[in-house]
Amino acid sequence: MNLNIMQWFDPFILIFMGMSLVLNSLVAYLWHKKFYRNLGLKTYQAIQRIHLNETPRLGGFIFILSLASFVALSNINESIQLLKIILICLIPIIFMGIKEDLFHNVEPTIRLLALLFVGWLFRAQFTGPLPILTDIPFIGKLLLLQGGISFFYILSMVAVANGMNLIDGVNGLCGAVALSILSALLFLSYKTGDITMLSLIFSVILLIIPFMLVNYPYGRIFLGDLGAYSLGLIVSMLTIILFGRHPEISPWGAVLILIYPATEVVFSVLRRMVRGVSIYHADTAHLHLKLFHFFRPQPVYKNIANALVTPVLAGLWAFPLLVISWFYHKPLFILIAIILFITLYCIFYAVVNHTQNNLIKNKKSN
Repeated sequence: MNLNIMQWFDPFILIFMGMSLVLNSLVAYLWHKKFYRNLGLKTYQAIQRIHLNETPRLGGFIFILSLASFVALSNINESIQLLKIILICLIPIIFMGIKEDLFHNVEPTIRLLALLFVGWLFRAQFTGPLPILTDIPFIGKLLLLQGGISFFYILSMVAVANGMNLIDGVNGLCGAVALSILSALLFLSYKTGDITMLSLIFSVILLIIPFMLVNYPYGRIFLGDLGAYSLGLIVSMLTIILFGRHPEISPWGAVLILIYPATEVVFSVLRRMVRGVSIYHADTAHLHLKLFHFFRPQPVYKNIANALVTPVLAGLWAFPLLVISWFYHKPLFILIAIILFITLYCIFYAVVNHTQNNLIKNKKSN
């Protein structure tokens, strides 16, 4: 496939990349100078917090602001029209996310309802073709029931959004996962010659990069609930749109592309159910947090423990991108890759958990 980059790259996006980089850097600087105290904002006190200094959770707000400005000021075309639909659907999570990131007082039930509302809005607003899922074993017949397909897509979007939110807080991880997913979608857009999706996805990627430059490796700013939820919802919507436009690609490819955040949230829910606690109960047993708490006590890693987690987990978050680029046209290999990913995740979790427990026992015995 030979596509001219000028067919799908809009240089106008570079202005908003620059704006985003300036805003991310400015907010990080103001928080470093403790400007948040002048606004009467509370410090973030969640038990899964692992950064020592008070860090702004406004990277998501800046990302959405930059994306909305780009859409508002661009000439209307199909990719801009799709981005406009996505932004309209995100309105409930934008209001909820800003409140949570500034005041940390939004109940988990309200967050869930906002996510469900976003999913419902997307199903109501998007009138394009959807991926064909009725041939999938076990769930295909259920999706034929009244409202079954809508329920499946909404639930999937909520799961991916929650998975992305779980991994925000570790320097670079949420952004890296989003970039990996978007790069996989960009690759498929290129292979299918879909100029509209190429332009749309590449624009989103470029607007994430300024955040990453400030977020990694030192964690000067984080996405917050608004950013993590929004990125999860955006990559979910783009996956649905792309696979709907190209039924020649197996829908198992969509599962593989989104498998990291989906596995994270499913594993988290199952773990809490086994322990008999609420699914809303926050904990520090996530894989990325266990890795952090493994590195942190060791003097050689103490100051870089947070920054180490993302590269150590690269084998997981980059796995779908690497596999889809080789086997996007082979459904059987994609299915094998999904099973392999889940197996690797479980093995990795078990090894990290066992190693961390041994480290704790050794410290106690000494």
